Amino acid sequence: MRYLCLVYLNEDAVAALSPSDHAALDAECCEYHAQLQHSGELIVGEALQPVLSTTSLCRQGERLLLRDGPVRGGCEQPAAIYLFETPDLNDAIRLASRLPGARLGCVEVRALGSRAPP
Repeated sequence: MRYLCLVYLNEDAVAALSPSDHAALDAECCEYHAQLQHSGELIVGEALQPVLSTTSLCRQGERLLLRDGPVRGGCEQPAAIYLFETPDLNDAIRLASRLPGARLGCVEVRALGSRAPP
């Protein structure tokens, strides 16, 4: 089964890391990414650009409304996505719990369904 993991971080807290701590975190992320690729459990793993680069859209009838910034404000914003192929939710949670960013924020794990998207 496929599971999407959204890593949420506080961008200000990440920016406040010392250069050596930031480099160590980057190295740890790269190492775990390589392990996941080697195991065959990782389908996609990508960091997201900072929240200031976000554009949100909403349809109201035939009208399309665009807004700079995320759908929701808050101190934690999506920072990375991972798509895992695992036998079950427990394995997806095991993999997500080892994501280095999980220590600095939270990770949402969601199964991908077989139904058509809305």
